[in-house]
Amino acid sequence: MKSFKYILVAGAFISSISAFSAKGIDNGSRFGTGEDSIRCIENLSLYGSYYKIKDYESAYNSWKVVYDECPQAGGRTLYSQGAFLIATKMSKEKDAVKKREWFKMLMECYDKRIQYFGDDKNYPGPWIRGRQAIDFINYSGEEGLIEKVLPWLKTAVDFMGEQCDADVMNAYFQMLEKQYDSDKDKYRTDFINEYLRLGSLLDGRISKADKYAPNYQLVRNNINQMFTNSGAADCATLESVFESKVEISKDKVDELATIINLFSKAGCKESDVYFKASLYAHKLNPTAETAAGCGYRAAKKKEYSNAVRFFNEAIKLADNDSVKYEYQYIIAALEMQMDHYTEARAASRRAIELDPSNGAPYILIAQMYADNNHNPYSDDKILAKTVYWAAVDKLEKAKSIDPSCAEKAQQLINTYRKFYPSKEDVFFKPELKVGELFLIGGWIGETVRCRD
Repeated sequence: MKSFKYILVAGAFISSISAFSAKGIDNGSRFGTGEDSIRCIENLSLYGSYYKIKDYESAYNSWKVVYDECPQAGGRTLYSQGAFLIATKMSKEKDAVKKREWFKMLMECYDKRIQYFGDDKNYPGPWIRGRQAIDFINYSGEEGLIEKVLPWLKTAVDFMGEQCDADVMNAYFQMLEKQYDSDKDKYRTDFINEYLRLGSLLDGRISKADKYAPNYQLVRNNINQMFTNSGAADCATLESVFESKVEISKDKVDELATIINLFSKAGCKESDVYFKASLYAHKLNPTAETAAGCGYRAAKKKEYSNAVRFFNEAIKLADNDSVKYEYQYIIAALEMQMDHYTEARAASRRAIELDPSNGAPYILIAQMYADNNHNPYSDDKILAKTVYWAAVDKLEKAKSIDPSCAEKAQQLINTYRKFYPSKEDVFFKPELKVGELFLIGGWIGETVRCRD
């Protein structure tokens, strides 16, 4: 009889467990109750163990039970790891329809995380939306991308500020650029304002100089490049945006460098804003670019000697031959402007050494040779014409090495050939013999072959 009573009590206890059993998703509890809580805890433990050993297939099966039945059991980790598990399954799926189902589940995983853990102090809802936007961009392949993810990214940037993830900031500006491209007139102002705001946030984050600073610096460089290439950065726009900012930033080397770089890449090197930023930056920390900025300013004011001095300084500070070539060519043009033809030719030759594939210095030398004001034979009308042989030789060289300047070189060749010595001229000058070499005297000092 005693055994029978025990069986009845045990049976009643089991019945009571079954009666009070409920999933966490149904009653709002963390693990659920009764048998459902045991099932939840068991699968939570199993999925965690499998995840640690990177058996993601087994981990997913147990994770799915927890996700479906007790969505608050695993905390925020359930969803961060879950997003990884879903993305792993999706990446292996070959069927397009099923892959789409995995994608929908991935988005649902983020939505559920916001539902249950959107008030997390360290990773709140807006932060989650930022991560969701990144995965949407990476996996959706959908049209209408901007309309869907731009609000999510903006929410993340607005709420998180300098603490926003670097890749989320980068994605935000990429979407802004796409939006701007879709209607430049409509979105120009917003695009510029958001560029400035995001740049300020990035500068603040970079200034913390922690281990993540390089990531934010990379994003800063990226958005600068995107903004410069967007077309929104025309000179008038840049001047209106940065005119007041230069004065505010005159003691901040990094901010001045950003302004100088933007104006330089946009081809706005004659802007007073660019000049002012260069002067301030050069006083704080001389670089090739700040020296060049001062050089451009001096050249605009027709202070050519000062300009040459600054560009020579820029060459010494530069570490890139293409940049050095640009400055050396400018020096050649400035020396020519000052009628210093010997110095101008020497600078042109140094430019050629830095970039042997560029024909522009040869054209500059040809134009100097053809300048009557510097003709070494001003008292001999026939020999004076020989300089055009030397000029055309330089132009032919320019054509042969640089297709980009071939048209200009040919136009000058056609002009200069008209001034060659005639057959009669050559006949009356015994030192000129067709087919033989002739040394042009004076500052030119070039050996040419006589021709008719």
